[in-house]
Amino acid sequence: MKLRNFLYLNTKVVEDYIAAIDGYTYDEESQAIATSKENTMAGKGVIGVASGNGSHTGKQSEEVKRSVHISDAAKFEKIYKYLHSDEEDGLKYYEFLSDSEYDKLSRDDFLEVLGTARFSKMKELTDSVKKIAELAAVFESITDQQILDQKATEAVNGFSALGQLKSGKEISCVFEFEDGNHPLVAYLDENYFRCEQENFVGQSYLLCKVIRKIPKGQSIKLDEIFDDVKKLPLNRAQRRTMPKNMDNPAELRDVIKGPALVVLPIAVYQ
Repeated sequence: MKLRNFLYLNTKVVEDYIAAIDGYTYDEESQAIATSKENTMAGKGVIGVASGNGSHTGKQSEEVKRSVHISDAAKFEKIYKYLHSDEEDGLKYYEFLSDSEYDKLSRDDFLEVLGTARFSKMKELTDSVKKIAELAAVFESITDQQILDQKATEAVNGFSALGQLKSGKEISCVFEFEDGNHPLVAYLDENYFRCEQENFVGQSYLLCKVIRKIPKGQSIKLDEIFDDVKKLPLNRAQRRTMPKNMDNPAELRDVIKGPALVVLPIAVYQ
């Protein structure tokens, strides 16, 4: 059994899979534990011409029942073993993907990969700006001097507003192999992080399910600012009034080129 330090665990997906495997879900179970103890009885007796002191040892057993909580890690381990039990269509492990292996993958395949995680360029930049603003506020309170000029303050406020637009939404994340080929795009629910987000990036294992493949020649854009606007059901006259180029500026543009995978992240761990 592997001992894991979870950085991310989607407990809703875990519960759904447990329900599919067992036909039900549960958070607690009762355990019966058998215990025994020895009782020694001393006595004095006479047998024939011999006499002396003696002792008799007897065992007494009892059963103790207790209710235990089923941890999320234990539920995940059950799913992990279940996937490993199917040798043909079960869990596939990769530290890199060749083109032939990528071609064999299909929707709904379960993968365990070792890769390096990074957030989208949008999130990385807005998080960095937020830290700069916090540091500037600390220095200003200590030195009683203005650290950021008016233009810098306006830029910070603008990026903070962008961060607020993405707040509460799924977090775009890219898992990359060492060779940089066949990246995996995952959308994380911030409610299921098991660590501070700044400690999430780096090398780790990802257990996931393939949602779709991005073939060579196609791409996927991450955290498009005007993505919601593009999806609005506008008529022809309304579309004419919209800017022609609604892509992110170069500094925020994050395009993942195929061949790549879009996956459902179940767990990230070390």
